[in-house]
Amino acid sequence: MPRVRYLLLAAAIHVALTTGIFLIGHFRVLPNTFDENGIGLTFAIDGRTYKNLASNLVEEWQTNGLAAWLKAKAPLHAKLYSLSFAIFGKLLGHNILAAEALNLFYYLGILSCIYVLGREIFDARTGLLAASIVGVWPSLLLHSTQLVRDSLSILCLLALIIVLTMLLKLELRWRKTIYLAIGGAILVSVFWLARGNMWNVVLAALAIAIAMLSYRMLHEKKFMTGNALAILLITTVALLVPTRLESSTLPGVSPPATVLAIPSASQPPPAEGAWTRAVKQIADRRAGFRFATSQASNIDGEVRFHGLGDIVRYLPRAAVIGFFAPFPKMWVEPGSFGRAGRILSGLETLAMYLLYVPVGFCVWREKRNSRMWLLFLVATAGIVGLGLVVVNAGALYRLRYAFWMMLIILAAQGIRHLTVLRTTSIKS
Repeated sequence: MPRVRYLLLAAAIHVALTTGIFLIGHFRVLPNTFDENGIGLTFAIDGRTYKNLASNLVEEWQTNGLAAWLKAKAPLHAKLYSLSFAIFGKLLGHNILAAEALNLFYYLGILSCIYVLGREIFDARTGLLAASIVGVWPSLLLHSTQLVRDSLSILCLLALIIVLTMLLKLELRWRKTIYLAIGGAILVSVFWLARGNMWNVVLAALAIAIAMLSYRMLHEKKFMTGNALAILLITTVALLVPTRLESSTLPGVSPPATVLAIPSASQPPPAEGAWTRAVKQIADRRAGFRFATSQASNIDGEVRFHGLGDIVRYLPRAAVIGFFAPFPKMWVEPGSFGRAGRILSGLETLAMYLLYVPVGFCVWREKRNSRMWLLFLVATAGIVGLGLVVVNAGALYRLRYAFWMMLIILAAQGIRHLTVLRTTSIKS
């Protein structure tokens, strides 16, 4: 199959890059950029913490058994990396080479999700073009070789969007209803465990999908029992999970609170209302980013939210930051780890500026395509939400990858539309 050949090519590129980075680190070619395990010191500094956690978990398993490993407090992705270390570590050591089996799975899974979304929303050529663009995105490639949580959470979010896309596209029979409902429930649960501090994106995606499915049923004057049951089950799990499972960050760090959840016996409903809690959560998250990250890369670090009015007034500015930061002036300024990272992020941001043009063209040409609107609205909500709470440009950059990928799918379709339009105008 031609698509398998493309995946094999992508796999070869990823393995070669991971091997190259490991060798550069191992032989101290760039000692200020990569450590001896191939972990990035300037762009994935939390990878060292997760590497140590994964190594400790391997030792815990070998010393005290599986039960102790299961009970150990650690982020989900660190536990998964510890499995990779346990299997390959004796041969390769505890480094990015030993983690490559897992990272390669994430990378190919992300590209496959991009392709499937492009195919199901538009067609196979759009999916292939979008996956090709994402597959060679430089900073994403670099991060995908590291021991960070981003790849797992991005894969879960994109796979969930595929499930919601199928709910909007098809009229489900019972077997497909069960498959999609179970798959969606598992995906939201894993996303909560891996990236609980971005949980509101999942709730926003579900709300948008419910609204669109309701409109479709009203428009077609038909109640789609399978579709409704599937999205009801996924939504119920999304409201239950935050009070039944602890979202793993670093050990000892309290899980992020969620505004909408079905209370449990151990976690009764709070006295304050949902709006009050939502405003407080946004303000607290913004304050956390302001103090926990490098001040040199902060944007509007002095801005604080004291009420709903402050948040509403800041939304236009949040959209500008979410879509366009880091701004051109920041591209050439030296950052906390030098100028090279700023230049790379600047070039990629410029590329996105250019891709926003075909994104807009796609939205205009595909305005009757409800699945396109699902992707566009989820991406927009995520980007604006990040602009609202993430003060640091570097943190914003990494957290925004999943939403940029969604927009790249739209851009790929827009590029194809523009190519056809240009060819037609030349012939005429």
